[in-house]
Amino acid sequence: MLIFTSTEKDKPVLNHNGYQYTKKRANKTNNEWRCRDRTCSSTISLCTDDVRILRNESAHTCQPDTTKVLIDIAVDNMKKRAREETLPIPKIYSQEAVRARVASPGLATGRVFPTLPNVDASLCRRRALSYPKLPTTTNEIALTGLWRLSKEGGEFLLVDEKCK
Repeated sequence: MLIFTSTEKDKPVLNHNGYQYTKKRANKTNNEWRCRDRTCSSTISLCTDDVRILRNESAHTCQPDTTKVLIDIAVDNMKKRAREETLPIPKIYSQEAVRARVASPGLATGRVFPTLPNVDASLCRRRALSYPKLPTTTNEIALTGLWRLSKEGGEFLLVDEKCK
């Protein structure tokens, strides 16, 4: 099964059979992925939309790390939820840690799972992407779209005037 997560720099990571791959190149007919462990020279080819394997992976010189894959999936879920939900980040962290533990009972989450202070800043940056940038002057204030609506869906601003 092909599962995609992302690196710390938001680059895609392919997780397949306990190995992780980063995109090597995109061709007209396929995408080449190489093992994330740079001492290993294994590659795999996927179709251009990354849904089907065209050429299975070559022999690995590294060992599969299913724990790393599970942790990356959990952290990726945290990042996604931090951007889409308004729950406090510590609550999202604890829910995803419990979900990872329930999904993999043999996983020692206390030893291998990143601590909240280690992922907190990353999750806060993700959440900040959902909000508009703060204006530096009153002339830059412009409420558009959903930001103009109240919780009930009515107009939040009845008058939109700027004083000179």
